[in-house]
Amino acid sequence: MEILKRNLDREKTKGQFKKVIWVYDLWSWLTERKAAEYALEFAEIKDKTTILEVACGTGIVFAEIVKQNPNGKNIGIDLSPDMLQVAKARLDAMEGGNFELKEGDLLKMDFGADTFDVVINNFMVDLMPADSFDLIAAEFHRITKPNGKVIVSTFSFGKKKINKLWFWIAKYFPGLLTGCRPVQFGKYLVNAGFEIEKTVQVSQNTFPSEVMRARKVVKNMAF
Repeated sequence: MEILKRNLDREKTKGQFKKVIWVYDLWSWLTERKAAEYALEFAEIKDKTTILEVACGTGIVFAEIVKQNPNGKNIGIDLSPDMLQVAKARLDAMEGGNFELKEGDLLKMDFGADTFDVVINNFMVDLMPADSFDLIAAEFHRITKPNGKVIVSTFSFGKKKINKLWFWIAKYFPGLLTGCRPVQFGKYLVNAGFEIEKTVQVSQNTFPSEVMRARKVVKNMAF
């Protein structure tokens, strides 16, 4: 299937999300809520673990992560300072929240290798250039602990005829979707050294998504 071309322009991306921040939570509720529920289910979060959400946006999923991991370490990063401002307000309203929010770029992260038990990333890969997918998957692999989990949600092609409407919008009116378009990311995770454990295709109000759980494979050394 055709992966539409996209370029990486960080400042443009920040500007696009600044424009839509007023409606972003409503959009997420209408089109991405079910995928987010699967992402949290697939994560199987246990307290006292170390969790990173990449592209945490306005903190909808991140707030749930913090609730489920009250005594662990929860870090959320996002490219957009405007998104992070909303996320911080959401998290500050929670009692006893244990979290850190900061500006961050997946391809320029300073986290050490084997840092996180769980890495969660929702609807970011579909913004990125296809030639960066290998780098993204490799960075996920680097920062995840051995046997740790990565959960990735993306805008997908879907299986229903009505889902094709969204590919058409992404192709001819990309600005309406802040540049997002359908992608297939699973093979890049496998190439990076992950094992895909679970996948689900979701269609919410005709918008198609795919949610994957991948585990960092630990290979036994042969002597």
